[in-house]
Amino acid sequence: LTTIRRNGQLLLKIIDEVLDLSKIEAGHLQIEKSEVDLNRIFSEMHNLLGQRAKDKNLVLTFHSSSDIPRYISTDPTRLKQILINVIGNAIKFTERGSVDVAVHSHAMEGSGHGTKLTFVIRDTGIGLTPEQVTKLFQPFAQADESMTRRFGGTGLGLFLSRKLARLLGGDVSLRKSTLGVGSEFIVNVDVEFQNKELPPL
Repeated sequence: LTTIRRNGQLLLKIIDEVLDLSKIEAGHLQIEKSEVDLNRIFSEMHNLLGQRAKDKNLVLTFHSSSDIPRYISTDPTRLKQILINVIGNAIKFTERGSVDVAVHSHAMEGSGHGTKLTFVIRDTGIGLTPEQVTKLFQPFAQADESMTRRFGGTGLGLFLSRKLARLLGGDVSLRKSTLGVGSEFIVNVDVEFQNKELPPL
């Protein structure tokens, strides 16, 4: 029953990713911005991804800078989708050690209340070679076939996450990666701050 459930969830994730990708390519994916409680976002990320990390005996930590307010305006569904993909990848490709998520922000010039919210995801995972890095953001592509056999996945997660982040005015990129040491990814999106109440982590 556990295997059936896990495979069913994997199949549903693949279907959702393919549908989202099709909508993006056709220009039909709608971004719906609303007021978002960052406390809830952080809590949901920790509850969902924390269990994955715990199952692998990894340490998962979240940190936010003091200038982050509690409420922002963005598309919460797409933001969570991006973070689940990128942080989930870090956990999947880390066999020992930790995954750390740091959140900070900076105001965009001439944008009124517009702000860039940045997530820095660092892991102590398997790392990548320069050749593997070139394949990271290609659709339906993993770093190599051995990774596909060992870790599974469709190779759509990072490609889709970058597309979604760009729809939110940001991007997903690899800052650095060292084979056998770990990787550091950057996720940023444009948001509007609603107040200055801080979200404790």
